[in-house]
Amino acid sequence: MERSNTLRNYKACLLKWTGFFVSVCFLLLTWSCDTVNQQGGMAGKIMPNITGGTGEVLVVMDEFNWENSAGELLQDILKEEYPGLPQSEPVFDVIHVTKSSFDGVYKFHRSIVLTTVSSGLEPQIRFRENIWAKPQIMVQIEASTATALRELIGENEKQIKSFLAQYDRNRLMNVYEDSKDPAIQKDIATHHQVRLAIPRGYNMDFSNEEYTSVSIESSDLSQVIQVYDYPANGPEDLNVDNIVEKRNSFTKTYVTGPREGSYMTTASMFEPIAYDLKHHNQEVLELRGLWELENGFMGGPFVSHSVYDAKRGRIVTVDGYVYHPNLKKRVKIRQLEAIIYSMEII
Repeated sequence: MERSNTLRNYKACLLKWTGFFVSVCFLLLTWSCDTVNQQGGMAGKIMPNITGGTGEVLVVMDEFNWENSAGELLQDILKEEYPGLPQSEPVFDVIHVTKSSFDGVYKFHRSIVLTTVSSGLEPQIRFRENIWAKPQIMVQIEASTATALRELIGENEKQIKSFLAQYDRNRLMNVYEDSKDPAIQKDIATHHQVRLAIPRGYNMDFSNEEYTSVSIESSDLSQVIQVYDYPANGPEDLNVDNIVEKRNSFTKTYVTGPREGSYMTTASMFEPIAYDLKHHNQEVLELRGLWELENGFMGGPFVSHSVYDAKRGRIVTVDGYVYHPNLKKRVKIRQLEAIIYSMEII
């Protein structure tokens, strides 16, 4: 896609929306996590790196429970539809092994749900870090019966999902923080008074006092971060209707297509999903939805964070969108999320 005024590498390919599924927000909860230093035995040792892909979760569970209510519930939780994508994709890719097979490379997996059912065990769930590898997380669930196991999973559904999702995001955020592009970061800070961890590999497309766009472009992919800000009357302007209206105004001006009169807009057929979050001690309105090209044939998912900057009397939005026709988009959106979640007003 051409950037600043045109979408680069245009392909006349009409994306057919195959579904828009509403999912619960990943709650940003507070929990205590055990580490290897607290366990003894591994403290001070160099740990191996994690294995497994982004978004993968390894579930260790016996065959009986996996094929019955406890396993079915856990699969429903982990394989829930990822919100705001045009094609159906699960929140996590799930790999299942039994405890007898849980050895060797499996113990180094990035995200593990380890279940144990044994007579006399007190029901408990623990959220742990860096047990056999680093940076590794593990949800350890213990119960005395299959019924107790299912109840424990059901009672902690949101905590399980948010723990796995947030740590997956944090891994990417740490990578991007360590590899951020200083020139792009300086430009965004100068124009928008926003600190943002844009990793190397992104290119500056366009930047002025109200709008900045950076992107990764290839023949079949556009991954774009856009930052814009505008005056606001107060925190009451931080609402869905206003955010969508302003998004459409900026994208109509700055994200235009190859055909005369074509420009990006928020897809009207699918209402964006809104979440109220708190990040860096600020109220954040998160939107997830679909964009399309008015008078054109392109589309894809977007995610944005908007905050009210009381010091300057304005609203700041960091918005990421993907164009990746006929291919899966969850991983690409997650990569943009890691950048968006790094937003900090300075």
